[in-house]
Amino acid sequence: MKQTCEYSTVQNIPFPKYELQEEDDKLKECYLMENSQEPDAPTVVFFPLINDTFQKYKAPGVERSPEEMEQGQVDIYGPKTPYATKELTYTEAAFDKLVKLSEYNILNNKDKLLEALRLAVEKKKRLKGQGPS
Repeated sequence: MKQTCEYSTVQNIPFPKYELQEEDDKLKECYLMENSQEPDAPTVVFFPLINDTFQKYKAPGVERSPEEMEQGQVDIYGPKTPYATKELTYTEAAFDKLVKLSEYNILNNKDKLLEALRLAVEKKKRLKGQGPS
């Protein structure tokens, strides 16, 4: 995301500014970036591939039983991860884990997604109201 922001700045492409805060010592499952002062900048919802709360929860607010804990173990960054960028195909099991992790992260951050939609609609209405006189 940092590289995208830097590239956009160099290319004069409107894009929201993104800076990690000091309290962001570990990545979050979802980031919402918006610049209401820049009419052409998009509202961005960024879902990095993070296995944080998914390890302990099978659904938002639903803890895993001891028997289900293995299902929450998704090796994203280890040296033997099946999700390395050099991998072109996944096993069925690795694919299923990735889909479940992604689905969980989206469901767990639905409030941010709804906020992003609300911000985008508000911005669109505001811009429409500023049309040519």
